[in-house]
Amino acid sequence: MKITQLFIVLICLTLTSISQEKLAFNGYLSNMGQSVIAKDTADEYQATWDVIIHNRINLAYYASNNFTAHLQFRNQFLWGESVELTPDYANTFEKDKGWVDMNFNWFENDNNLLNTQVDRAFVEYVNGNLELSIGRQRVNWGRTLVWNPNDIFNAFSYYDFDYMERPGSDAVRARYYLGIASATEIVAKIDSAENLTLAGMWKTNKWSYDFQLIGGYVNGEDYVIGAGWEGNIKSFAFRGEFSYYHPEKSFADTSGVLLAAVGTDISFGNSMVVQAEFLYNDKKTLSASVGDFYSAPSNSKSLSISEFNFFANITYPITPILSIYTAAMYYPDYKGYFLMPGLDLSLSDNMNLSLIYQYFNLEMFDPLKQEDARVGVNMAFARLKWNF
Repeated sequence: MKITQLFIVLICLTLTSISQEKLAFNGYLSNMGQSVIAKDTADEYQATWDVIIHNRINLAYYASNNFTAHLQFRNQFLWGESVELTPDYANTFEKDKGWVDMNFNWFENDNNLLNTQVDRAFVEYVNGNLELSIGRQRVNWGRTLVWNPNDIFNAFSYYDFDYMERPGSDAVRARYYLGIASATEIVAKIDSAENLTLAGMWKTNKWSYDFQLIGGYVNGEDYVIGAGWEGNIKSFAFRGEFSYYHPEKSFADTSGVLLAAVGTDISFGNSMVVQAEFLYNDKKTLSASVGDFYSAPSNSKSLSISEFNFFANITYPITPILSIYTAAMYYPDYKGYFLMPGLDLSLSDNMNLSLIYQYFNLEMFDPLKQEDARVGVNMAFARLKWNF
């Protein structure tokens, strides 16, 4: 762990000493307060309060026309009752899903901790139609906007709005362009448990649609095949993707898992955007609490807690500097729903204020009462963000 910390410090010092003509540098700094209000075991509402100071650094070094090195990481200082009251919070927070452990706590106390997570650290080589990259990188094969069955390398959680960059994978990636909109790609990834994911993708453009086919071996346990598309039906965007996973150990039976997502959106003359999406998961992931599915899913086979999942979102810019939106999900299996209204206010060219509210209402099994019970969780966020 100490070697990893020293390596990151040395890399940062080296990159900042390089000629500015070859170095690209940007990032952001945000301060977010959050409150979570939920019922405890006595059916009484309890609130926890936290503050998260979030700093992201993106570095790119252009060594030549062919070689580029990328290093991106985020530093988070967390202070509040979640750190204090959640058992083993600090150790859980610094767990790294990648083959190389690049997530660590600099220090931790009873109610605060400082963490650094490196989610991009790779070298890229480009020569004509060929692209090669090795290291921790984002491999995004998804086409839809909320649930991505094709995103087999680094699944993410829609609810985690404060992590727009999404996680990366420790992988080797090769891509060859066959034309303007056609390419083949192969990626090999190793995770923290040394499980292998090896998959390929072919994509092309036909009838003004982008199409893709994927296939491979996922997380050392499943074979996967899938497809995706993206285009338009008149004024409506139309996109979708599906993946079928079948266990390697029971290849001859019918224990596979099918996930399929389809979505659309449309923009109106007043700049209002309406978005809708649907996910089908024929073997839903059982959940014991809201927290089980609020955090990032363990893999692209466990994207939902319900067999059928519905999503809708409306965004409307009231003025050029103020936008409001409301997102909603419906989970039939849990007779529940999720709401996320919010607003974004631009205070200057590089500073924004966001107010966001999240509400979960689900019917889940209560192990203490040994019966189904209605669960309601309220979460409120206020974030001030400065981009540089």
